Amino acid sequence: MSERILAIETSTLSCSVALFQGDVCIHANQCCESQHVHASSLLPMIDAAMDKSGWRVANLAAVAVCGGPGSYTGLRIGTSAAKGICHAQGIPLIAINSLEIQAYHLASSALLQIDSIVIAVIDARRNEVYTQTFRWSGRHFEALDETRALVIEPNTNAKALFPAATGSTFVVGDAAEKVQRLLKGKGLNWQFIPANPTAECARISVRNAMAEQRFEDVAYYTPKYLKDFQAGKPKDPLGLRKSTSA
Repeated sequence: MSERILAIETSTLSCSVALFQGDVCIHANQCCESQHVHASSLLPMIDAAMDKSGWRVANLAAVAVCGGPGSYTGLRIGTSAAKGICHAQGIPLIAINSLEIQAYHLASSALLQIDSIVIAVIDARRNEVYTQTFRWSGRHFEALDETRALVIEPNTNAKALFPAATGSTFVVGDAAEKVQRLLKGKGLNWQFIPANPTAECARISVRNAMAEQRFEDVAYYTPKYLKDFQAGKPKDPLGLRKSTSA
């Protein structure tokens, strides 16, 4: 029987899980609401997927999780859940590049041709995105540069920002529309495709990691955040801070 693997994706507003058996996705579910529900939604989603598929956590061969970059809070929630299961069951942990997962959103698309370029982009607030450029081989994506946090100033020259993007180019991710707006499509014949990374899109990456036994240290693994955590301004709906300082 093929190995059973649970995949978890929490790097953006979309929270999702998938169950893989060998090269087949047995079940996938997704909650596209907000990062504020990841903590309360993830474990029930895992339980629901297991119940619907007739699987038990004890039968898992490994757990795969989005390894960043992405939302600091989302990555921590997904990583904590994955590490908890791996530690309890004594099974390997697989970390998958969130931008690679995003790129594989297009893997089954008729738009892609051999050597098509895919720029994966995840929102990093303001004019910043997390990004990485890939080339499609027909079976898998080849990374052409490193993951990076990139500030895009309005009307910036796109080819200077993405030098690896030559030929047929697709920009895919939850920040695709933001990139298109900032670049304003100047001199570009690129296609911009809004999408969230999902656990189901990690299938090929997970399969390759299992085959190559690319496992993480469960005790010490941390996601690739790329940026330091920035807390939002505390809310004061009752105006208590103002009255206290008066």
